[in-house]
Amino acid sequence: MRERSYSRLLSEEAARLLQAMGAETRTFDPSGLPLPDDAPTATQGAGAAATRAVGEGMVWTSPSATAP
Repeated sequence: MRERSYSRLLSEEAARLLQAMGAETRTFDPSGLPLPDDAPTATQGAGAAATRAVGEGMVWTSPSATAP
C-alpha cells in the first residue's frame, strides 16, 4: 500500500482501536507476495510467514475499484 493510502490509514485505525480493546496487532505488508496465478500454495517466503502469523482473527483492507 502507498504510504498515505486510505487503505493504509483504515488499517492503522483498526489496529489502534483493537489495541485500545486489549488486542495484540501486527500489520503485514503483502508486497513481494506472488500473484494468485503465480503460485498454487503459500509454502515458503512471505506467504508462509503470513500463514504462520494468523492468530484468532484478521482485518483486511483493500483499495476501492472506483475513485471517489
